[in-house]
Amino acid sequence: MTTVPREVDAAAIEQMIREAFDASRRLPSYPELVTLNEQLRAEINRLMPIVRDAAGRATPRSREWYAAMQAIEHAEYELRQPLGTGPLGGSMHVAELARRVVDLREAGGVQ
Repeated sequence: MTTVPREVDAAAIEQMIREAFDASRRLPSYPELVTLNEQLRAEINRLMPIVRDAAGRATPRSREWYAAMQAIEHAEYELRQPLGTGPLGGSMHVAELARRVVDLREAGGVQ
């Protein structure tokens, strides 16, 4: 299992994920959604090479390989989607980005 590098604040990432999952309940302001969107996208972009490396080390077509490849494909798809302009659409989008972060962390073995 890979440990998150020291320069990454794991507690802050966990808090960001919680905020994103809670967004559709509390409907944050648009500037808050923009900030959350940017932070989640940055975290996805940080995790992608880690998961690509994990996929490269896994036996092709093994469970680990498929998990990594699926996490990468789903994250890439979500990164192509724009942030919604309304409170509910934006909240749903950041929650989906948070799901991609969770999946990438699991697939890459990042704590």
